[in-house]
Amino acid sequence: MPRRILSVAVGLLAVVAIAPAQSNLPSDLALVPGDAVGFVHVKVAEVWKADAMKDARTVVEKAGPQALAALDEQFHPAPSTIDRVTVIAMPGEKVDGPPAIATVLAFSKPYDAAKVRAAYLPKAEEKKAGGKTYFADLNSGMAVQFADDKTLVLSDRKTLPAFLEAAGKADGALKTAVAAAAKQQFTAAVNVTKLPLPPDFADGLPLDVRPALKAERVMLTLALAAETTASVTFGYKNAADAAAGEKAIRKAAEMGRQALTKGKAEGEKMLLGTAKNRPKGTPRPLEDLPEAVMGLAMLGGVNTLDELLANPPLKTDGDTVAMKLTLPSWMGSYMGVSMVSVGLMLPAVQKVREAAARMSGSNNLKQLALAMHNYESAYGKMPSAAICDQNGKKLLSWRVAILPYIEQENLYRRFKLDEPWDSENNKALIPLMPKTFADPRVAEPTNGETYYKVFVGKRAGFDWEKGRNFASIPDGTSNTVMIAAGGDPVTWTKPDDFEFDPSDEKAKLPEVVKPFDVLLVAFFDGSVRTINPNRTDFDKIMRLLIDPTDGMVIPDLDK
Repeated sequence: MPRRILSVAVGLLAVVAIAPAQSNLPSDLALVPGDAVGFVHVKVAEVWKADAMKDARTVVEKAGPQALAALDEQFHPAPSTIDRVTVIAMPGEKVDGPPAIATVLAFSKPYDAAKVRAAYLPKAEEKKAGGKTYFADLNSGMAVQFADDKTLVLSDRKTLPAFLEAAGKADGALKTAVAAAAKQQFTAAVNVTKLPLPPDFADGLPLDVRPALKAERVMLTLALAAETTASVTFGYKNAADAAAGEKAIRKAAEMGRQALTKGKAEGEKMLLGTAKNRPKGTPRPLEDLPEAVMGLAMLGGVNTLDELLANPPLKTDGDTVAMKLTLPSWMGSYMGVSMVSVGLMLPAVQKVREAAARMSGSNNLKQLALAMHNYESAYGKMPSAAICDQNGKKLLSWRVAILPYIEQENLYRRFKLDEPWDSENNKALIPLMPKTFADPRVAEPTNGETYYKVFVGKRAGFDWEKGRNFASIPDGTSNTVMIAAGGDPVTWTKPDDFEFDPSDEKAKLPEVVKPFDVLLVAFFDGSVRTINPNRTDFDKIMRLLIDPTDGMVIPDLDK
């Protein structure tokens, strides 16, 4: 799913009130704007209890009641209380761009909002939109709003305010689809009028097929019972358009059947191979067996689809055209597991994203550390923390000095090294910050700002004017921090870093970590590690790691 919207489903916090729900809809569906781009609604708990899910339930229950209880005890809200999931697509920032996403989670039991907040979003800031309170986290870019103690809305910091302004407004092409979703186990609906389709989208289609595209909405519903049924409904502006739409859909089905002839021929070729050229009764080579089996399966699939297209079960009723299909039992089980997974796997999505961003950030730091090593090899020392003039005035950052060593030679040549970072020439280069200096853990890209900084001082790895070589690090390159990712963001060309004075007992080293949950650092040996800022000896450890000459033993960093 697009952009950090499905995260920390089991958590997020702060209870606030929302406008009263539409009286004929459950609270989650009442939030779906009728003019949204589309939505998917899954009754996770109901699907899990369906007959088609019997085998899957048996497997899970074999874990035992104690194991199931242990799962619930480790998270809040408990995974077993996820009742319904609704994913809503809203118009994106650009007319022709991808839609923005909001997710509504409905639980079967109330949860403790304060507990959820403390566990998952302790740094979220309180905001207002549409007369409603929500909470936004700068680090992850996630935003959350609680409709009540059983319902919450998740999105990103840009989308949620717009969603809250539109939530509950029923008028629009999706109005009937939202109402229908209240009675279905699975519903997916698209507002065709809101899709960013190019004006010439239909130009390549035959004239007798184009009326099908006049549909204002398309809805798919699934019901898992003794037999799994799927229904597709096309909603038109009026009955005349619906009648023309049915004819166009049938014509499209006829064209589809013609297109299947190529697939059928390919399947026969795979099944029969060169049988016509072989003497009768002569077996094919054994290595041809997989291809022949695939050909057989392809023929079966093509013929099944051909039967459906030969006489699609379409029925027009007023301004709608509907088609109902009965699916094979195995497909029902597969779809059921997929639908339940949407709800139960939702909590892991954000953590996976965070882990990927942290890995990408680690790679950035490794590249910067390697650039420092290459610089030291070329000049016999690493760059000073700043490029200074003859009078010692700080002009540009070390980040500019290493540009040739991160494949940015052309950008480096555009700088005037005898001018400050904010001179007319150099200031114009700020927006060209290489991606290597952008921390991927920050959800919203900064405008030429970076979190990657060095420690500067008499007892630190860097000096504003003098460069250090590796031989001048007696504590060892694997025990001394070179670059840290954290603190307040700074303009990447500006000589602005962490100034360190070991005699200053009031220095708040935990400030180095913000806005992240862990401190990501590169050592002088080129390795990259994370340090937990919540450990009681964090301040002590950081002082030891920053000072390259203290001669002290470094505690275990993995605690």
